[in-house]
Amino acid sequence: MNNKILCVDDEESILRGFQLNLRKDFELHLASDGVEGLEVFEEEGDFALVLSDMRMPRMNGAEMLAEIKKRDHEVSTILLTGHTDFESAMAAVNDGNVFRMLSKPCPPERLIKVLKDGLEQHDLIKSKRILLDMTLRGAVDALAESLSTAKPLFFGRVQRVRLLANKLADTLEMEDSWKVDIASVFSQIAYIGLPENITEDVYYKRKVPSPVKKLLAEFPQDTQKILDKIPGLEEIGEILNRVDVQPRFEENDDRNIRLYASILRVCLDFDYYEEQGHDKQLILSSLKSRPNDYDPKIIRLLELSVASSEKNTKLEELPAKQLENGMRLVEELRLKDGFLLASSGSYIDEQLYKVIRNYLSCYDENPFPSKIKVRVPR
Repeated sequence: MNNKILCVDDEESILRGFQLNLRKDFELHLASDGVEGLEVFEEEGDFALVLSDMRMPRMNGAEMLAEIKKRDHEVSTILLTGHTDFESAMAAVNDGNVFRMLSKPCPPERLIKVLKDGLEQHDLIKSKRILLDMTLRGAVDALAESLSTAKPLFFGRVQRVRLLANKLADTLEMEDSWKVDIASVFSQIAYIGLPENITEDVYYKRKVPSPVKKLLAEFPQDTQKILDKIPGLEEIGEILNRVDVQPRFEENDDRNIRLYASILRVCLDFDYYEEQGHDKQLILSSLKSRPNDYDPKIIRLLELSVASSEKNTKLEELPAKQLENGMRLVEELRLKDGFLLASSGSYIDEQLYKVIRNYLSCYDENPFPSKIKVRVPR
């Protein structure tokens, strides 16, 4: 369990008391006012709990803890207050920025118990997030792999968009990046119901008849109905609903809904244009020229990601039996009879690798073209 604690008080004697009574049980860091407390919190990082006096110069304890919660919503916070500060302290508690409030003076035994309670609370919140992350990602991975053979075009897009969106979110060091990961999958989930005879027309955005347009218009509602049945995915629907909203009309909040919607919009559109055969640099230039539609910060990250990807792979032509996990298809993977197994740009993961091996073992002759273009990691 993380036992790293930041104690903030403007009285030197109180800080000495903290050090005397708490250093044996906790990894202790000290600050003499709210402004310094924020600086220490930023510089040292990875605090499980912050204990602060209420009344301090420059920035009071409630204000400091509110700022800390914006930076790390999982950290536990405890406020020490005198009777004259009671109403302000209660307001901080009611705003959700304070886990526990203690009256001064506080006996060491009582303080240590409350600090341990706060550390347990932090551990519980963090464990719950990790479990949710692992459970949801595992379930969504299984869903995406299972559906990849049913609709290879759309779930090839899922695979590519997920990888790119996760890379951008990781570059931004987002703790809740699982949201954009799962939103990437659910952005295409409704296409599983498309009849085969219109799948390619819809995927490549060709002209389709009115009944098909009506069907596609219902897909957002169909996706939302699926999400409504899964606890914990409420924010995924919000991300998907905002993908087509221009970022200039909304500000990001502490849940990062706007930011993730912008990431997903950029990744989906970049993937679509790349699938059309356009040059990557031309696509980037086009997206960059439309700052009202695409968040410029995300486009800059995309440029760096694309440049890195190009440098780290090489183009090869290989027979199907030499294809391996981690390679990326440069062209569609079809059987000789034209049956589509994977779209251009798809990565060969465990599921696709297994499908390829199954086909090779079930046919007397190689059912694939003699050579397949792939990008191979250097």
